[in-house]
Amino acid sequence: MPRAINRCITTSEIVRWWDSEIVMHIEIVCVGSELLIGFVNTNGAFVSEKLATIGLKVAREISVGDDSAELISVLEESLRRSDVVIVTGGLGPTFDDITRNVVSKVTGKKLVLNKEQLKILKDFFVNRNYKMSKTNEVQAYILDGAEIIPNNLGTAPGQILEVANKFIVLLPGPPRELKPMTENTVIPFLKERFEKGLLKVKVLHTTGMAESTIDEKIRKIIDTERELEGSEITFSILAKHTGVDLKILVSGDDEMIIDEAIQKLKKEFYDVLGDVIYGEDNQTLESVVGDILMKKRKTLAVAESCTGGLIAHRITNVAGSSLYFKQGVVSYSEMSKKKILDVKEETLNKFGAVSEQVALEMAEGVKANINADYGISTTGIAGPKSSSTGKPIGLAFISLVSNNKKIVKQFNFTGSRAEIKDKIATAALDILRKNII
Repeated sequence: MPRAINRCITTSEIVRWWDSEIVMHIEIVCVGSELLIGFVNTNGAFVSEKLATIGLKVAREISVGDDSAELISVLEESLRRSDVVIVTGGLGPTFDDITRNVVSKVTGKKLVLNKEQLKILKDFFVNRNYKMSKTNEVQAYILDGAEIIPNNLGTAPGQILEVANKFIVLLPGPPRELKPMTENTVIPFLKERFEKGLLKVKVLHTTGMAESTIDEKIRKIIDTERELEGSEITFSILAKHTGVDLKILVSGDDEMIIDEAIQKLKKEFYDVLGDVIYGEDNQTLESVVGDILMKKRKTLAVAESCTGGLIAHRITNVAGSSLYFKQGVVSYSEMSKKKILDVKEETLNKFGAVSEQVALEMAEGVKANINADYGISTTGIAGPKSSSTGKPIGLAFISLVSNNKKIVKQFNFTGSRAEIKDKIATAALDILRKNII
């Protein structure tokens, strides 16, 4: 019976929603005391997303500290109810890296020194002109019968162990090591044994519109009943302080049907949201801006006060940005605004540094002095205290100047100092995106 599930999942819910009929049970256990005191852990989300591409669904994710008794309890429980348990973290050489020993106790599998892995470890240090500590040797101990997952970026190899028709996967905690190991070894291994059809995800990135307003605009799309043979559709909406991401998830067995569904739904979202959508999937706002500048053969210079170089930082994070980004100026003081950007002293005295007039002169000055096609500026009050002139926290002015345009926009943002700076930088990039001709 064909079935299409149309459900919008908000930020208060888990952003991946699955049919309740789970054929196999997968859990992720993230190890590390730092995960329980505010450290942002992205490993579970990454592994879940990669598993979803082969139709495998994570039922539970658990974080546990560097406590052997707690980890033993968690792993014993996870193994009782799960077919696959993926453990991240705790594979380092120090006293608090307990994962290998705990898994050995839980499974009854001895840790055995692997001479080939020991050689790989020694070569790793030699090639980097470091002396290998004796404590690193513990990372060459492998659970008896486990398959080694190569780690080309670190010293902790991963392991895949089969016990009583169940699999335990051990991965290091650092994302730069975990990600390629997951993609190159874990996913192919599990795909060969458990693949359950296809699932594709299309992410649409938006900025400049509130989550509630977006929800109202897309509600008709979400609520429309659809008949897609052998496929299921789900949606999610995830708000961040700089914008809202929309996810379209389509699963099934026929790749052509899945692709057609994604393209049709994508068009419907663009029809109602227009240029509020700035990019898709792995695109960032700065990469999109860079692509437009490159295509139009235009150049950019930036004058930043309240954002302190954040716009320049984001732009130069994009490879190839030297082709269109000419210079960034952090004119934090009034003196620098006058000396570097030619902001008039009378403008500063009359209107203050955080004003429409100063923002415009900053953009004009950086464009002219650097000889760029576009000049953009930011001035504002990021907090945590309001200005001595009584202007409120979050007040910001952004100006964009080109040969045929002069734009100044006022904003009143909320949030922490870092969030306000991020919002101002995002708004500036979005103004630029919409006005490059």
